[in-house]
Amino acid sequence: MLDELVVKEQPSTDMEESIPCFQAPGPTLTFHHLRYHIRERLGMFSREWVEKDILKDVSGIMNPGMNAIMGPTGSGKTSLLDVIAGRKDPKGLKSGQVLVDNTTVTSDLRLCSAYVVQNDVLMGTLTVRENLAFSANLRLSRKEYSSADKKMRVDSVIQELGLKDCADTKIGTMFLRGISGGEKKRCSIGMELITSPSLMFLDEPTTGLDANTANSIMELLQKNAEIDMLIICCFVTQPV
Repeated sequence: MLDELVVKEQPSTDMEESIPCFQAPGPTLTFHHLRYHIRERLGMFSREWVEKDILKDVSGIMNPGMNAIMGPTGSGKTSLLDVIAGRKDPKGLKSGQVLVDNTTVTSDLRLCSAYVVQNDVLMGTLTVRENLAFSANLRLSRKEYSSADKKMRVDSVIQELGLKDCADTKIGTMFLRGISGGEKKRCSIGMELITSPSLMFLDEPTTGLDANTANSIMELLQKNAEIDMLIICCFVTQPV
Protein backbone atom coordinates (compact mmCIF):
# COMPACT_ATOMS: atom_id res chain seq x y z
CA MET A 1 0.00 0.00 0.00
CA LEU A 2 1.00 3.61 -0.42
CA ASP A 3 3.18 4.63 2.51
CA GLU A 4 5.63 6.94 0.74
CA LEU A 5 4.64 9.63 -1.70
CA VAL A 6 6.56 11.79 -4.10
CA VAL A 7 4.60 14.55 -5.80
CA LYS A 8 6.23 15.64 -9.05
CA GLU A 9 5.31 19.24 -9.72
CA GLN A 10 6.01 21.43 -12.70
CA PRO A 11 6.37 24.83 -11.01
CA SER A 12 4.14 27.74 -11.83
CA THR A 13 3.93 31.30 -10.52
CA ASP A 14 5.08 31.62 -6.89
CA MET A 15 2.41 32.53 -4.38
CA GLU A 16 3.23 35.16 -1.78
CA GLU A 17 0.02 34.76 0.14
CA SER A 18 -2.96 32.42 0.36
CA ILE A 19 -5.77 33.16 -2.06
CA PRO A 20 -9.30 31.75 -1.56
CA CYS A 21 -10.69 29.23 -4.02
CA PHE A 22 -11.67 30.64 -7.43
CA GLN A 23 -9.41 33.70 -7.08
CA ALA A 24 -6.10 34.30 -8.89
CA PRO A 25 -3.40 33.19 -8.83
CA GLY A 26 -4.95 29.92 -7.72
CA PRO A 27 -5.20 27.83 -4.57
CA THR A 28 -2.64 25.66 -2.82
CA LEU A 29 -3.74 22.18 -1.76
CA THR A 30 -1.94 20.31 1.00
CA PHE A 31 -2.58 17.00 2.73
CA HIS A 32 -0.95 15.93 5.96
CA HIS A 33 -0.36 12.48 7.49
CA LEU A 34 -3.29 10.78 5.78
CA ARG A 35 -4.08 7.32 7.10
CA TYR A 36 -7.01 5.51 5.52
CA HIS A 37 -8.30 1.99 6.06
CA ILE A 38 -11.10 -0.25 4.85
CA ARG A 39 -12.87 -3.18 6.45
CA GLU A 40 -12.95 -6.50 4.62
CA ARG A 41 -13.96 -10.06 5.37
CA LEU A 42 -11.32 -12.62 6.27
CA GLY A 43 -12.84 -14.96 3.69
CA MET A 44 -15.78 -15.26 1.32
CA PHE A 45 -17.96 -16.99 3.91
CA SER A 46 -16.34 -15.58 7.05
CA ARG A 47 -18.26 -13.44 9.52
CA GLU A 48 -15.08 -11.86 10.79
CA TRP A 49 -13.88 -8.50 9.53
CA VAL A 50 -10.39 -7.03 9.59
CA GLU A 51 -9.06 -3.54 8.97
CA LYS A 52 -6.72 -3.11 6.01
CA ASP A 53 -4.55 0.00 5.71
CA ILE A 54 -4.70 1.64 2.28
CA LEU A 55 -2.83 4.87 3.01
CA LYS A 56 -0.12 5.09 5.63
CA ASP A 57 0.99 8.55 6.77
CA VAL A 58 0.88 10.21 3.32
CA SER A 59 1.64 13.94 2.99
CA GLY A 60 2.09 16.30 0.05
CA ILE A 61 1.55 19.77 -1.39
CA MET A 62 0.15 20.85 -4.77
CA ASN A 63 0.56 24.35 -6.18
CA PRO A 64 -1.09 25.75 -9.33
CA GLY A 65 0.31 23.88 -12.32
CA MET A 66 0.76 20.22 -13.22
CA ASN A 67 1.25 17.77 -10.35
CA ALA A 68 1.80 14.05 -10.94
CA ILE A 69 1.64 11.15 -8.54
CA MET A 70 3.10 7.92 -9.89
CA GLY A 71 3.01 4.40 -8.54
CA PRO A 72 2.50 0.77 -9.55
CA THR A 73 -0.92 -0.83 -9.90
CA GLY A 74 -2.49 -1.49 -6.51
CA SER A 75 -0.32 1.03 -4.67
CA GLY A 76 -3.29 3.13 -3.53
CA LYS A 77 -3.17 5.99 -6.04
CA THR A 78 -6.90 6.05 -6.71
CA SER A 79 -7.66 5.76 -2.99
CA LEU A 80 -5.43 8.77 -2.31
CA LEU A 81 -7.11 10.69 -5.12
CA ASP A 82 -10.56 9.89 -3.74
CA VAL A 83 -9.59 10.88 -0.19
CA ILE A 84 -8.14 14.22 -1.33
CA ALA A 85 -11.17 14.90 -3.55
CA GLY A 86 -13.61 14.01 -0.76
CA ARG A 87 -15.06 11.01 -2.57
CA LYS A 88 -14.22 8.40 0.07
CA ASP A 89 -16.27 7.46 3.14
CA PRO A 90 -14.87 9.77 5.87
CA LYS A 91 -15.32 6.96 8.41
CA GLY A 92 -12.28 5.24 6.92
CA LEU A 93 -9.98 8.21 7.55
CA LYS A 94 -8.07 7.33 10.72
CA SER A 95 -5.99 10.52 10.80
CA GLY A 96 -4.78 13.45 8.72
CA GLN A 97 -6.36 16.40 6.98
CA VAL A 98 -6.70 18.01 3.57
CA LEU A 99 -6.36 21.80 3.32
CA VAL A 100 -6.96 24.36 0.58
CA ASP A 101 -5.11 27.59 1.37
CA ASN A 102 -4.72 26.41 4.98
CA THR A 103 -8.47 25.96 5.34
CA THR A 104 -9.86 22.53 6.17
CA VAL A 105 -11.62 21.02 3.18
CA THR A 106 -15.31 20.24 3.49
CA SER A 107 -17.86 18.92 1.02
CA ASP A 108 -17.74 22.40 -0.57
CA LEU A 109 -14.52 21.31 -2.30
CA ARG A 110 -16.66 19.78 -5.03
CA LEU A 111 -17.97 23.25 -5.88
CA CYS A 112 -14.53 24.40 -7.03
CA SER A 113 -13.00 21.11 -8.17
CA ALA A 114 -13.38 18.66 -11.03
CA TYR A 115 -12.79 14.92 -11.20
CA VAL A 116 -12.10 13.08 -14.45
CA VAL A 117 -12.53 9.34 -14.00
CA GLN A 118 -10.34 6.77 -15.73
CA ASN A 119 -13.05 5.47 -18.07
CA ASP A 120 -14.75 8.08 -20.24
CA VAL A 121 -18.37 8.65 -19.18
CA LEU A 122 -19.98 10.12 -22.28
CA MET A 123 -23.28 9.64 -24.09
CA GLY A 124 -22.33 7.85 -27.29
CA THR A 125 -25.40 8.82 -29.30
CA LEU A 126 -24.83 12.54 -28.70
CA THR A 127 -22.25 14.77 -30.36
CA VAL A 128 -19.29 16.34 -28.57
CA ARG A 129 -21.13 19.67 -28.46
CA GLU A 130 -24.30 18.06 -27.10
CA ASN A 131 -22.37 16.28 -24.34
CA LEU A 132 -20.73 19.55 -23.27
CA ALA A 133 -24.06 21.37 -23.45
CA PHE A 134 -25.61 18.69 -21.24
CA SER A 135 -22.88 19.26 -18.65
CA ALA A 136 -23.36 23.03 -18.85
CA ASN A 137 -27.14 22.84 -18.44
CA LEU A 138 -26.82 20.42 -15.55
CA ARG A 139 -24.06 22.13 -13.59
CA LEU A 140 -24.12 25.87 -14.33
CA SER A 141 -26.55 27.89 -12.24
CA ARG A 142 -29.61 29.27 -14.02
CA LYS A 143 -29.36 32.40 -11.89
CA GLU A 144 -25.80 33.16 -12.95
CA TYR A 145 -25.77 31.80 -16.51
CA SER A 146 -28.31 32.47 -19.24
CA SER A 147 -28.79 30.04 -22.11
CA ALA A 148 -26.58 32.27 -24.25
CA ASP A 149 -23.88 32.29 -21.56
CA LYS A 150 -23.91 28.50 -21.40
CA LYS A 151 -23.64 28.24 -25.18
CA MET A 152 -20.68 30.62 -25.11
CA ARG A 153 -19.02 28.54 -22.40
CA VAL A 154 -19.48 25.36 -24.46
CA ASP A 155 -18.01 27.04 -27.55
CA SER A 156 -15.09 28.31 -25.46
CA VAL A 157 -14.28 24.83 -24.12
CA ILE A 158 -14.51 23.32 -27.62
CA GLN A 159 -12.02 25.90 -28.88
CA GLU A 160 -9.77 25.53 -25.82
CA LEU A 161 -9.52 21.75 -26.16
CA GLY A 162 -9.09 21.65 -29.93
CA LEU A 163 -12.41 19.89 -30.52
CA LYS A 164 -13.72 22.21 -33.23
CA ASP A 165 -13.29 19.69 -36.06
CA CYS A 166 -15.29 16.98 -34.27
CA ALA A 167 -17.70 19.19 -32.29
CA ASP A 168 -20.72 18.00 -34.26
CA THR A 169 -19.66 14.35 -34.54
CA LYS A 170 -21.30 11.73 -32.34
CA ILE A 171 -19.16 10.22 -29.60
CA GLY A 172 -19.87 6.72 -30.88
CA THR A 173 -20.98 3.41 -29.42
CA MET A 174 -20.26 -0.27 -29.95
CA PHE A 175 -22.46 -0.14 -33.05
CA LEU A 176 -21.85 3.47 -34.13
CA ARG A 177 -18.53 4.78 -35.33
CA GLY A 178 -17.55 8.02 -33.64
CA ILE A 179 -14.59 10.10 -32.55
CA SER A 180 -11.12 8.84 -31.63
CA GLY A 181 -9.91 7.82 -28.18
CA GLY A 182 -7.93 11.02 -27.75
CA GLU A 183 -10.94 13.14 -28.70
CA LYS A 184 -13.09 11.23 -26.22
CA LYS A 185 -10.58 11.96 -23.46
CA ARG A 186 -10.54 15.64 -24.41
CA CYS A 187 -14.33 15.68 -24.31
CA SER A 188 -14.30 14.04 -20.86
CA ILE A 189 -11.92 16.74 -19.64
CA GLY A 190 -14.17 19.37 -21.23
CA MET A 191 -17.20 18.05 -19.35
CA GLU A 192 -15.39 19.04 -16.15
CA LEU A 193 -13.80 22.27 -17.42
CA ILE A 194 -17.28 23.62 -18.13
CA THR A 195 -17.53 24.80 -14.51
CA SER A 196 -14.15 26.62 -14.59
CA PRO A 197 -12.76 24.66 -11.60
CA SER A 198 -9.78 25.73 -9.50
CA LEU A 199 -8.68 22.13 -8.96
CA MET A 200 -8.82 19.20 -11.34
CA PHE A 201 -8.12 15.58 -10.47
CA LEU A 202 -7.53 12.99 -13.19
CA ASP A 203 -7.28 9.26 -12.59
CA GLU A 204 -5.06 7.58 -15.21
CA PRO A 205 -5.83 10.12 -18.00
CA THR A 206 -3.59 8.35 -20.54
CA THR A 207 -4.87 4.79 -20.05
CA GLY A 208 -5.64 3.07 -23.36
CA LEU A 209 -4.08 5.84 -25.47
CA ASP A 210 -1.08 5.51 -27.76
CA ALA A 211 2.11 7.39 -26.87
CA ASN A 212 1.48 10.29 -29.24
CA THR A 213 -2.11 10.82 -28.10
CA ALA A 214 -1.13 10.47 -24.44
CA ASN A 215 1.56 13.12 -24.91
CA SER A 216 -0.91 15.51 -26.56
CA ILE A 217 -3.33 15.07 -23.65
CA MET A 218 -0.60 15.88 -21.12
CA GLU A 219 0.48 18.92 -23.14
CA LEU A 220 -3.15 20.06 -23.21
CA LEU A 221 -3.42 19.75 -19.43
CA GLN A 222 -0.15 21.62 -18.95
CA LYS A 223 -1.40 24.44 -21.17
CA ASN A 224 -4.67 24.72 -19.24
CA ALA A 225 -2.83 24.70 -15.92
CA GLU A 226 -0.68 27.63 -17.03
CA ILE A 227 -3.46 29.68 -18.62
CA ASP A 228 -6.15 29.19 -15.96
CA MET A 229 -3.82 28.79 -12.93
CA LEU A 230 -5.41 25.43 -12.11
CA ILE A 231 -4.10 22.81 -9.76
CA ILE A 232 -4.11 19.76 -12.02
CA CYS A 233 -3.29 16.50 -10.29
CA CYS A 234 -2.71 13.44 -12.49
CA PHE A 235 -2.43 9.93 -11.09
CA VAL A 236 -0.59 7.64 -13.49
CA THR A 237 0.75 4.10 -13.37
CA GLN A 238 4.51 4.02 -12.91
CA PRO A 239 6.29 2.76 -16.07
CA VAL A 240 7.97 -0.64 -15.76
